[in-house]
Amino acid sequence: MVSLDIGTLCMKVAGREAGGLCVVIKHVDKTFIMVTGPKLVTGIKRRRCNIEHLEPTEIKLSIKEDATDEEIIEAYKKANAITKFNLKLPSAGEMKGEKEKKEVEVKEGEEQKKKVKEEKEKK
Repeated sequence: MVSLDIGTLCMKVAGREAGGLCVVIKHVDKTFIMVTGPKLVTGIKRRRCNIEHLEPTEIKLSIKEDATDEEIIEAYKKANAITKFNLKLPSAGEMKGEKEKKEVEVKEGEEQKKKVKEEKEKK
């Protein structure tokens, strides 16, 4: 069995995103890991993945655990993986839109938690 270290560039071989490139960003347990494309570059969103559904490539990106999408895109550039795999870099507008979208989702999640907490306190 091949070791899937943080930063290993892999090809997904199973699931709805089969054929896409992703990067290992975190080990969950001995069966699952967290991967990301990022979605703007390869179409694979940040998610948990079974290690048996991945085929590692020879490329290893220098990233830290739980790296942001921006850090991963920079690592793709440094490793020259963008041109090697013919990937499309997102524009600055796309990056900004994605960042704002995530901020709104986090804010809505916090508001939802407050509502649940208030309802529990009323009871």
